Amino acid sequence: MKRSILPLLMLLALPCLALGAEKTGVTFYLQLIRGTDDDKPPAPQARLAGPELSHRLQMFRWKNYWEINRGTVVLDTGGKSRQRMSEQQEVEIALTAPREMTVCIYSDGKLTRRRKQSVDTPFYIVGGNNDAAQSWFIVVRRDKPPGALANLN
Repeated sequence: MKRSILPLLMLLALPCLALGAEKTGVTFYLQLIRGTDDDKPPAPQARLAGPELSHRLQMFRWKNYWEINRGTVVLDTGGKSRQRMSEQQEVEIALTAPREMTVCIYSDGKLTRRRKQSVDTPFYIVGGNNDAAQSWFIVVRRDKPPGALANLN
């Protein structure tokens, strides 16, 4: 009798394990980047952006790209998360369909940009000017950025 119950219990447990595996969600990595010509970090915790991101940002005019803050968001379909990246900037990500996301950027609490795109897009970069000497960028990416940076959140 014991031998026949064990396989039956295993068969009953498999669908539950499979449901748990499907709930892993989609991971997004967020970075707040400051572009400047200054060789000195704009904040004590800042570090130079990694080589892949720096290469992508070279289309802009700045000599250095400093990572100021980073965060991680894991969403299931229908989920939404809003993260404060600095005093002024927030990013909201909504997983609107299994392979589609909406990214909203808020500056000083006001929606400034909204974009729908595939979650398979490796990078989403949006930015603005702080002043003539620097710009900010918010990066939403699927691959984990290199190195460690303490979260300010």
